[in-house]
Amino acid sequence: MSSLKPEQEEREKRILDAAAELIIRQGYDKTTMSDVAEEAGVSRGIVYLHFENKDKLFEALVYRETLLYAQAWLDHIEADPRGGTIGGIYRAVLYAIKSRPFMVAMMRRDRRTFGSYLHKPDNLFASMQSASFSADFFQALQEVGVIRKDVDPVVTAHIMDVLSYGLVTIGEFRQPDELPPYDVVMEAIGDMMDRLLAPEDGGNSEGGKAVIRQLAATSRAYFEQMKQAKEKKEGTES
Repeated sequence: MSSLKPEQEEREKRILDAAAELIIRQGYDKTTMSDVAEEAGVSRGIVYLHFENKDKLFEALVYRETLLYAQAWLDHIEADPRGGTIGGIYRAVLYAIKSRPFMVAMMRRDRRTFGSYLHKPDNLFASMQSASFSADFFQALQEVGVIRKDVDPVVTAHIMDVLSYGLVTIGEFRQPDELPPYDVVMEAIGDMMDRLLAPEDGGNSEGGKAVIRQLAATSRAYFEQMKQAKEKKEGTES
């Protein structure tokens, strides 16, 4: 639970929104605290009141965007009656990625966007779990009847990663006007996943949702532990 007052929370949100917009547009290295203040419509001193320096601001943004991405994924799954099927899970991932542009850059570890921050020995990305699907996740889906028993979880996880990362990097190889609409691609891939991997009965959607809820809870706990460990380390070094 945040200890900030509502007006402070709203101001912090504006600052983080401004930082996300600027870093996506011009990169971490070119973005200054003054730029963020101007974009957010506050004074430079106010930005420093919330964040000690640019690294602290950036890392708060990474934490926020990761949690918002995960929540967007979970919300989309929960709202979809078939959200717990393999196609529904994949569609929700693509929906969440589309809704958080900053997350796309994070998945790619985009050097243009994150610049010198990636070379810092204690950068957040070095300690964060990959956004990749894991074989254990697909094995759990097998156990509750979301995907067929005869598919290899390791291979399935790899294929899903290839598709996910392919979608966020295709713009490097094709012009935007050469690509079909994202939503159409998203639906088509979800449909293909169901056709290829789901059992004949379509799969246990509620069982899949239960697996996702557990994954979300575990990921939030891990993320909070990582954040606290970094703060503790910085406190002992200061």
